[in-house]
Amino acid sequence: MDRILDRFKGQQWPIAAGLAVLLAVELLRLTGGGPTDALVWLLTVPACGAAVMASRYRTPSLVVATASIFVTTIAASMFRSYPMSLLSPISIAETAACMWIVAVTVRTASVRASAVTIAVLIAVSTHAALVRNTWWWRSDSEVAGAVLLGILAIGTGLYLRMRDRERERLVATAVIGAQREERISLARELHDVVAHHVTGMLVQAQAALEVSDEDPQAAHRLLPGIVRSGTDALGAMRRLVGTLRQGEIDMATTDPGADVLALVERTRELGLEVRARIDLPAGLQPEVGRSVLRLVQESLTNVHKHAVAPTMIEVELSRVEDRLRVVVSDDGRGGPVQAGGYGLVGMRERVDLLGGHFEAGPAEHGWQVTAELPLEGAK
Repeated sequence: MDRILDRFKGQQWPIAAGLAVLLAVELLRLTGGGPTDALVWLLTVPACGAAVMASRYRTPSLVVATASIFVTTIAASMFRSYPMSLLSPISIAETAACMWIVAVTVRTASVRASAVTIAVLIAVSTHAALVRNTWWWRSDSEVAGAVLLGILAIGTGLYLRMRDRERERLVATAVIGAQREERISLARELHDVVAHHVTGMLVQAQAALEVSDEDPQAAHRLLPGIVRSGTDALGAMRRLVGTLRQGEIDMATTDPGADVLALVERTRELGLEVRARIDLPAGLQPEVGRSVLRLVQESLTNVHKHAVAPTMIEVELSRVEDRLRVVVSDDGRGGPVQAGGYGLVGMRERVDLLGGHFEAGPAEHGWQVTAELPLEGAK
């Protein structure tokens, strides 16, 4: 059941198809009837159309459906042409439309709004029972059936509401987990980078200490190197602080350009054509180089996972003023599916912690990931 709901989530055509079938059945019943019967049937169509749009325009849909049922009731009384009904004082299609409006309102609106919607639809249905002269309440079975239909509509809305809340909780947990994993990876990089610089500072400081008595000038010449190492370490800490160190080790070298080309070659081996334009400045900070590698790797992985029938992937790394621009795009279909991926959450988290800018979404032909990383501190 959940899989079926996920497949049709956000789509109006299933409810539209169902209501169209009911309207067709009622129309077939009018075969041989007069123009007034066709007119009354036609007046029930707006209520069904309102139900189709209820998920997007809840209040206008309620107003249109109520007005449609009211006008149909007046017309049916004037022409003495009553639409086919079952377990309800209104027609079968109108009943289904009202049930869907109730379910959508209970699912998405507050308790007060849901109560108002239910009360309005009960009132217009009761008016129809009196004016259309259906006298449905005289049959205990019909009264019980109408109550069951109402309970079914409310129960459906409550089920979907609880399901949406559970899904939101799971998504929030997954997003937090993805952010935590990305911060863990960044913390590992922080350890590696800072440890490298601090080790260099210690070596130079020890050397300066050893020669300071015999050659003060030599000790003085070592001080700028210590300052540079300390500045680089503080820059890395400023960009990557606030995470915990644990997790797997990234397979990255000191040549990010070569690492990106290796990823491109592996993608080509899988049968996809890749165009790569790589123009990396010299002396990238290790955390920036590793982030570039991670962004390209995750973007190429998303193409394999989510893009439908891609034929071309373009990878562009270039310098724009004081920033490094990373663009990965493809010409496949399926951008909205990619939008829900937790890999995008990790990429955004990484770029944000580095003080950069990240965007991902459908492009003119397929899907595009764009990131800009600051080059502050590049040698």
